[in-house]
Amino acid sequence: MKREFRIVLLAVVMASVFWFVGAEEELVAPPAPYFGLKAPGMVPEVFAPGIVSTGQFEFGIAFSRDGRECFFTRRATYEGADNRILRTQMSDKGWSRPEPASFSRDVFEFLPVVSPDGRRLYFYSERPEPPADAALDGDLWVTEKGETGWGDPQRLRAPANRRYCMMVSEAKSGTIYFSGMFAGKRGMFRAACQAGEYGEMERLPEEINAIRPAHPFIAPDESYLIMDAQVTGMGQPELFISFRKADGNWTRALNMGQAINATKTEFAASVSPDGRFLFFHRRVNGNGDIYWVDAGILDELREKIRD
Repeated sequence: MKREFRIVLLAVVMASVFWFVGAEEELVAPPAPYFGLKAPGMVPEVFAPGIVSTGQFEFGIAFSRDGRECFFTRRATYEGADNRILRTQMSDKGWSRPEPASFSRDVFEFLPVVSPDGRRLYFYSERPEPPADAALDGDLWVTEKGETGWGDPQRLRAPANRRYCMMVSEAKSGTIYFSGMFAGKRGMFRAACQAGEYGEMERLPEEINAIRPAHPFIAPDESYLIMDAQVTGMGQPELFISFRKADGNWTRALNMGQAINATKTEFAASVSPDGRFLFFHRRVNGNGDIYWVDAGILDELREKIRD
């Protein structure tokens, strides 16, 4: 009887140990901002190798306002969908293994963008909207943060969804910035939001649109706009920045330089909510990863354009 009891007790203990180990294996980093990584300097580095950047072609990263959630796009195979939005969250024990976000579907989706107040997350998706529109290949969607998590996404009811728009960036004012093709003109646009309703689209000036920009990131205070463009040829995107002047006009779009545009594959830039880091996609030897760099490089570029 005692022997049988010992066997049962041992089995319970071993099961507990295996459960604990299995639970720990789901944590991929310690409970610290940015996965506990050492902050980069002025030279871009691969971000979170083996966790976020795995060589499977990752791009389009966004953090929640408190920095405890991280969203990004991974181009791999997830139940038939090549592009999926993944999410990882920091708990008191550590960062969880990246998994498809709760609001995602088994369809082509990418480029998550979190609003400055942390209440909304925008993304591109090819999910159908009932009744399904056979002529619609994809559109912008938005999900709102509730007490229990991210809600059921709704198609974005804004001018940005009219045609050829894959990414939207929101400022603190509620104004959204986006690129697209409207009224026969391609370029970067913006639309102000008042009482939940978007006004007419405004095409940004040629200082910005001369480079045919895409994938905008607007600073929360609208003091600068980062975008990418393929000025030297198709398939060779580079990052540019334009600063807003005191009179409301914009500086010419400035190439962000060799340190950023090292391989002419850089696109989908964003700045962390705390303003400390610039993130963007880059390909090296065929591997597409997310890179990060000290956002102080933006101040250097601001000084350069004043010269």
